[in-house]
Parts: sequence; structure tokens; C-alpha cells
Amino acid sequence: MDLTILKFVNVTLANPAFDIFFKYIGDLNLWRWPLALALALLLWKGGPRGRWFALAAVMAVAIVDPSIHYILKPLFGRLRPCKEAALVWLRLIDGCGGKYSLPSSHAANLMAIAVVSGSFYKKSRYFLYPLAILVAISRVYLGVHYPTDILAGAAYGAAIGILVLIPIKPLARKKSSGYLAAQT
Repeated sequence: MDLTILKFVNVTLANPAFDIFFKYIGDLNLWRWPLALALALLLWKGGPRGRWFALAAVMAVAIVDPSIHYILKPLFGRLRPCKEAALVWLRLIDGCGGKYSLPSSHAANLMAIAVVSGSFYKKSRYFLYPLAILVAISRVYLGVHYPTDILAGAAYGAAIGILVLIPIKPLARKKSSGYLAAQT
């Protein structure tokens, strides 16, 4: 089933507009500076809620990203589709990336941020969850991940986001003099 979905997304849906769209939507180098600016603005002008959100988001990504790269990917050892010689039909749009693919760190990081953000800023869910889904799909479209890689990454990122919120949210409510408690 993984290969069937991969081939459908990577080959059947292929077109020049999607090639450009999915190449750039998942390029974290393009998102790095806008995210850093947003984080700086939240720390500076976001008040207590913005600072607690920034702390939780940074903590979630600081757990998700290295644990995927240094523990989970080597542990599972699943080669990326673009590293599999048998997948001669695979379209590779923008380079292959590292050796291993399970779980997708793009999907995990963005889902962790979406979960944390959605907890602090409810309306952000309307933007960040669809963005996380599009970025995850981009990884399959670009031929660098299997569908189960992005599902595993999204589930892992969501779980870490929730786990980070367990100690942060009560502290944020307690230390934000009732403001955050009234918002949630």
C-alpha cells in the first residue's frame, strides 16, 4: 500500500505546477527566517502567552529533531525511496536527502509546532494544520519519503507536542495571572 500511494502522489499527480509548489512548501530554508522573526516578535511583543508558547515550541522541536536524526532513523534504518534502486519509476524533484526516511522530521517538526501553537492560539490551527499536512505530502511528492514515514513523523511530532504541553500549560496558566487561563 505504501508503494501504491507513493507512486500515485509522486507519479500520477505529477505536473509542473505541483513540482514548483511542493519543492518550495517543504523547503525549511525558506521558512527558517520567517519562523525566527515570528519567534522573536512573540518573545518581544507576545506577552506572557507568547513567551510560554515560544518556550514550548522550541522545547518540542529541540526534542523532536535530534531524536529523529540520532535515534529513530538509525534505529529503524529504512532507506529513503530515492535510495532504492528498484524504484526506477520514482521522480526525484530536488535531491534525495539523508540515507534514512522513517520517520519524517519535516512532518514531525511541523506537527509538533502546530500542536503547541494550536494550544496557545486556537485560530492558528486553521493555518498550521493544513500547512503541516501540505509539507508532509510534499515529502512524498518529492520522492524522499514513503507515506508511512510522514504518518509516523506527524504522529511522533504531535505526541511530543502534547507531552511538552503537559508541564508547560499549567505553569503558563499559573504564571500568566489568569490571562492564559481565560483564553483556554
